[in-house]
Amino acid sequence: MSLTDRMAKWGDKVRGALASVKGDKMLLLIVILLYLFSIMTVLSSSSFLANSETGRVSMLLGQLAIIGISGFTLWAIYKYCTLKGLMRLGIIGFFISLGMLVFLTLHIRIPHVMESQNLNNAWRTIYFFGHIQVHVFEVVKVFSILYMAWAVTAWKEEMELMEENLTPQSSLEDPRGFRWIRRLAWNFKADWMNTPFFKRTLIVYLPFIVTCALVSRGSNSSAGIIAFGMLITLMIGGFGIRKLLAFMILGGIALGGYMMISGKSGSDDGRRATGKSRIEAFFSTYEGRLAEIRKQMEEGKATRSDYNRFIDDNRQTQAAKWAIREGRVTPLGKGPGGSTQKYKVIGLFGDFMFSFICEEYGILGAVFVIFLFGALIARGTRIANYCSDTCALTMVAGLVLLISGQAIIHILVNTGAIPMTGQTLPILSDGKSAMLMFSIALGVVLGISRLVREEIDREEAGLDPVITHEGNDEIQQSLDDLDALDTNGLQE
Repeated sequence: MSLTDRMAKWGDKVRGALASVKGDKMLLLIVILLYLFSIMTVLSSSSFLANSETGRVSMLLGQLAIIGISGFTLWAIYKYCTLKGLMRLGIIGFFISLGMLVFLTLHIRIPHVMESQNLNNAWRTIYFFGHIQVHVFEVVKVFSILYMAWAVTAWKEEMELMEENLTPQSSLEDPRGFRWIRRLAWNFKADWMNTPFFKRTLIVYLPFIVTCALVSRGSNSSAGIIAFGMLITLMIGGFGIRKLLAFMILGGIALGGYMMISGKSGSDDGRRATGKSRIEAFFSTYEGRLAEIRKQMEEGKATRSDYNRFIDDNRQTQAAKWAIREGRVTPLGKGPGGSTQKYKVIGLFGDFMFSFICEEYGILGAVFVIFLFGALIARGTRIANYCSDTCALTMVAGLVLLISGQAIIHILVNTGAIPMTGQTLPILSDGKSAMLMFSIALGVVLGISRLVREEIDREEAGLDPVITHEGNDEIQQSLDDLDALDTNGLQE
């Protein structure tokens, strides 16, 4: 069999596999491209080969292993998820991640089982059994969105139930909303527990404030991303602008008080100093600050160690700018393996992955990455438009905005448009916890797209739908034509 025949045979198999996918095919293709590109970027950007015994084969196997685990998790969620199951996953996962945050905050260490770890003056990771490292903030990012999607859905159901003015006994048996709160209020004869304000505070306000406060001890940028993601999720879910404003005021006061207390105790001086230095670096030039330190050295107000410390603290940002500048030599950059900055900054494959892509793959590589995340937003919007169920719609919109929003922040940091935040490029940057959690998020989006497609098929067959889509025949026909175009005419 000739090479052409073999390629044609494999092409037929790929087209057949895509045709059997009930979820969003283009989104699945985007995920596959991100996985494949991550193998190239992580292996090529790592400078460990230059200064350790780590071999290229072992690095490749490690990257393939985490992609395999992440891909399998994504497939399992896509294939077997139900809306009720996703809601339970969000609740359980959120409280597990909250427990991990408390574990980090208290700096608990259980030798050989679970140990909190301090990295760069911040408590961010937990080691399980001495080998498995989990970045807690990455876990919180995804599960906080899923939790808030459930919370806003249950809240709307609770308000609908209260408007129906059911008898106390009937409300206790109704499964909608927060039945367990109603039962507690009935058993303890505490009418104040049955008020909307108490339910909002317990289910929405308190988890939001506690989560952001605990995350802010280790990363202000991660706390900001999580807070923004939760707020957007609530807004999309229809929580109400007035309630959100009250939410933000209450949260701001509580968080401000918490930061004042922690500031006086000196427990987060390292993170405050890091944040201050990053803001100062953004609003001043590198050359100007170097000249100022030299002047201070001449006046005896600074030493050579201060000068060297400044160089080390700004090594990453300067290397990122130089990498982007070097990538302009050709439209395709220096080509895979051609980067020089990866040998100067060991962590270039994490917080500055986009600048590395610019250096090795040029303007075309940068445009390709931007296109992938832009396409992710487009496909996520399309899936969300199909969802009439509040929880499904909120999950899809919140998770897509989380992933694409972090990608935008990463790119803006790398190009010098905003101060350094320490956020990785989703899927493409090195990071096992981030890879797994973002894969879970994408699995949820793909799973909901499958559920929506199945419901559309049920409607066409005249069966009772579980997740309905409110739209006219003209919109339906346009979306079917778009789906056919996405798959080169393949029909399910």
